[in-house]
Amino acid sequence: MSDDHVAFQAEPVGMLRVPLLSRAGAVGTYADVDPRDPDQVRRYVDGLAADEGVAEALAVSSPSLSRSVEAVRGEVPLKPKALRKLALSATRYVLRAASRATPFGLLAGVAPVAFAEDCRVRMGSAHRKAVRPDSAWLFGLIRGWEGDFAVVRKLRVVTNDLGCRRGQRWVLPFASQPEESDGDGSDGGTGAGGAGAMRAEEVSVRFTAAVRTALHAAEHPRTVEDVLAVLDRAYPKVPAAAKEKLLLGLVRQDFLLTELRPPLSETDPLRHVVDTLKHAGESDKARELAALADLHQDYAAQPIGTGGAALRRKAVDAANALHSEDPSLHVDMRLDADVTLPYEVLRETERAAAALWRAAPDSVQPPHLREYHGAFVERYGTDQAVPLRDVLDPQAGIGPPAGYLHPRSERRTPERAEPSARDRARDSVLTELALAALASGDREISLDEGVLEWLGGRGPSVSSGPSGTGGPSGAGGPSGGDRAAVPGALEVCAHLTAPSQEALGRGDFALVVSPGTGSFSPGSLLGRFAYLLDDQDVVGDLARRSAEGPGNADRTAGGGAVSAGLEFAPPLARSVNVARVGSFWPERIAVGCFADRSLPAVRGLGDLALVADLDRLYVVDARTGQEISAQFPSMLDLRGGAPAAVRLVLEVSRAGREARPVWMWGAAGSFPWLPRVRYGRTVLAPARWRFSDPALTDSSVDDAEWARRLATWRERWHVPDRVAVGVGDRRTELDLTAPLHRMLLRRELARHEDLLAYETPEDAGAGAGWLTNESGAFTSELVLPLFPTARAQKTPAAPRPRRRVFPSVAAPAPRHDREWLYGKLYASVNCHNQILTEHLPRLLAELPRGVDRWFFIRYADTDGAQLRLRFHGEPSVLHPELTPVFLDWVDQLRSVRLAGAFVLDGYEPEAARYGGTEAMAAAERVFHRDSVAVLEQLRLQTAGSTTVEPPVLAAANYLDMVRRFHGGDWPGFHLATPRDDEHHAYFREHRAAALPLLGNDVMAAAFRAGAAEVTVACEARAAALREYAAHTTRASAVWSVLHMHHNRLIGTDRKQEQRSLAVSRGLAQVEQGRRRHLG
Repeated sequence: MSDDHVAFQAEPVGMLRVPLLSRAGAVGTYADVDPRDPDQVRRYVDGLAADEGVAEALAVSSPSLSRSVEAVRGEVPLKPKALRKLALSATRYVLRAASRATPFGLLAGVAPVAFAEDCRVRMGSAHRKAVRPDSAWLFGLIRGWEGDFAVVRKLRVVTNDLGCRRGQRWVLPFASQPEESDGDGSDGGTGAGGAGAMRAEEVSVRFTAAVRTALHAAEHPRTVEDVLAVLDRAYPKVPAAAKEKLLLGLVRQDFLLTELRPPLSETDPLRHVVDTLKHAGESDKARELAALADLHQDYAAQPIGTGGAALRRKAVDAANALHSEDPSLHVDMRLDADVTLPYEVLRETERAAAALWRAAPDSVQPPHLREYHGAFVERYGTDQAVPLRDVLDPQAGIGPPAGYLHPRSERRTPERAEPSARDRARDSVLTELALAALASGDREISLDEGVLEWLGGRGPSVSSGPSGTGGPSGAGGPSGGDRAAVPGALEVCAHLTAPSQEALGRGDFALVVSPGTGSFSPGSLLGRFAYLLDDQDVVGDLARRSAEGPGNADRTAGGGAVSAGLEFAPPLARSVNVARVGSFWPERIAVGCFADRSLPAVRGLGDLALVADLDRLYVVDARTGQEISAQFPSMLDLRGGAPAAVRLVLEVSRAGREARPVWMWGAAGSFPWLPRVRYGRTVLAPARWRFSDPALTDSSVDDAEWARRLATWRERWHVPDRVAVGVGDRRTELDLTAPLHRMLLRRELARHEDLLAYETPEDAGAGAGWLTNESGAFTSELVLPLFPTARAQKTPAAPRPRRRVFPSVAAPAPRHDREWLYGKLYASVNCHNQILTEHLPRLLAELPRGVDRWFFIRYADTDGAQLRLRFHGEPSVLHPELTPVFLDWVDQLRSVRLAGAFVLDGYEPEAARYGGTEAMAAAERVFHRDSVAVLEQLRLQTAGSTTVEPPVLAAANYLDMVRRFHGGDWPGFHLATPRDDEHHAYFREHRAAALPLLGNDVMAAAFRAGAAEVTVACEARAAALREYAAHTTRASAVWSVLHMHHNRLIGTDRKQEQRSLAVSRGLAQVEQGRRRHLG
């Protein structure tokens, strides 16, 4: 798509994220304190906690730290190590509360933003709290009640659809983890957890007849009493106590899930539990929990920092009485702010988003998904819908993708793909720009249209400007790559900086895009705070529009996917705190959680199947074949925050939308310093420093010596006093002249080897003066949703030479491995044609009677290039007679260094891809006859009997084959695919050689001599194609036949295949023009 068409429109809604304290609120952390001196630490901590708002924020965000603060204020003696830890932890929290806008507890909150022609801002201090029970505590409370059969028998349960049979046991792939440590500096958790939290031990139960009966009875929600009645009828002689014990055990181990557990879409989880208890007749428990909810409301109504400690402790004590494990609260904060920003802020954000998209690297699948796609195609082929449960089973399928944790995958983590030609050129551009800035001493790179054209791969070389702003000298910009034809929706997160409100109103402002923060799906950053807004529907509208927008519809081959909201139970209960998002879609996918999957709009794991085409994986409804796009507008870290099935469904649905709206330096990212990048009034990337000097991580030196080393490093790299330090989006502003700040930096360096420092948004932008109250000026982040404009939406997507219909999932067909002998011959691509033309005929001549068909394909995976040969026949002939002949033939190839490893394997037909099981035998006869025809053509190619280029020869075969399916209508089949201008140029170049192929004998026209043998082979292929056409003329099946012909004739080179398709389409267009001209 031309850069002229890349445009975004920002929605006139947004969210402002602001820390609790003004920038002046961190002044106390500048104190020169010896953290080993109890009196100094006590006075220091006492000074910080004297601010009741700070004390309350500490109590909410880190109860353990708050208790330590109260202990030292009460003169409880602490060891020197504990004193130092306390001083630094308190410092970090106060700095976070004054400099980091990411919402967490009372340390930072949110407010809606409106837009108008002018600027009107009021920042108050009467912020409002929203209080819920901590999800881990609530999970523990529910767990306790689920262990009481007197309660459980009244509840509805449903069978956990993550379970499956393995041998004589019923297995859940992982066990839920109720707790996650309240470690120092915790930021609420996004699901990744620590090393200790990553346990994913499976649980299982003996799969007895009684267990089978119970699980089957609870396939859809019903009360435990009803399930018990089913067991009573099935096993009347078994004691009631034994059956009750069985059901209680199934509930305790999550084989049966109760309705007590609030779904993720429930924004008032306590109310859900109260209502469920009431409905179950547990009125006493419901009253106790309702009383706790009232205490939450009482505490929420108390203004922050105005003596709410007693109310908070009362709520915590009441929770503790119900369940004593970590009875903490989860609190979100709605800011006391009225903010109306000028429309010009939206326009600047739109320009910045377009620049980020144009300069972004190519969209590349994450390595684990790329490897998994290859493994899936290797195992199941393309267009084959496979039950998702089977795919994820390590025994029956290929197991979870590499790096998955719940359960832990056994697949090897693959290496990253080689960068595209465009990305390599882009890396060169950015590296030269960064080095030029370093050499000249410039602290900033200002992008202009020329550089953006260059980075986007569409512009000529740009000579260097006065500030190193131009592209490097050389020929042409980056080209190629796998960029999306239409940009998708974005959620941009940027610091809005301005010297004053008046300056902001007249356009004197700067946006500073937040490093590492942002979303490819509007609603993800806003979603969990929707319940705080007066108009919650706004977030739902954004999320739905994002899911159904053209930038994402293009990804689903025409927008045929149905969006469905996702419900699941995160493995770590505390991560639910940040995962609660309202329900925005009528269709739902509910996996591993309580749900009524008998409802038409609700799909469980058993209702989902996985399919691959040549480019990607996608999820379909196993009943209808309809593609499903799972939606979960949340920033939850899927790596540790979701079961494998849920993570895969989400990652597959999001594939192609991974890139967040942030600046990416590419190969230059490893530099020890990178300059600021500016475009207009937006800083796309603040200056950044990497702590690469080993002297800074030397733990053997004292603080004074380390401070000297830090000063040396700062002088060398021109590091300012104030920097934002952290990993990913977790950054805290430090002043490197302040002793405690330096100590905090040293501690963080010891913990995180990938720690980075950025210039502060105010230093990079235009200061902090527009958002103020009596306490001072506040830093802030603005979250804005953007969608591609109409002109971007109208841009046609990149052509797809294949057609796809939605496959349906049938019962697994019986295996016929004994009727096939299948060998993988590992050999260099350079040897393939020699093996096929000189050596394979010898093997074919020795085939015993009883082998009725065979075919070959070329293949390449991480183990190397292969020729795969498959022979069909009577098992009594294949294995005792053909196998020795096959192995002798392989040994001969090895003896002359034409082949390496050889593996016998099982053959699984790709029935769904080729029209179903009834069509498969006819399809295999096509493969056989096409293999014979290709061998003849390769033989003549080797003998020099044709001067036709391989892609043109492949196109000749396409025309010959499609005519057998569609007769005189063959041009329409090819012309149904949009023209690919890049590869159509190849047709124009070879038009003269291709035009003779439009004659009556297309194959004879391609060869000077030996055409008779080719014609005979192609006529035999034609007969097989006519038989196959009686089973299916489905376009996707025909395209698959053509694709595999290219594979046999040329190989797996996608570029060559695209050229061959362009030639066949070009010839179809010529033929159509002739017919139109002749009338």
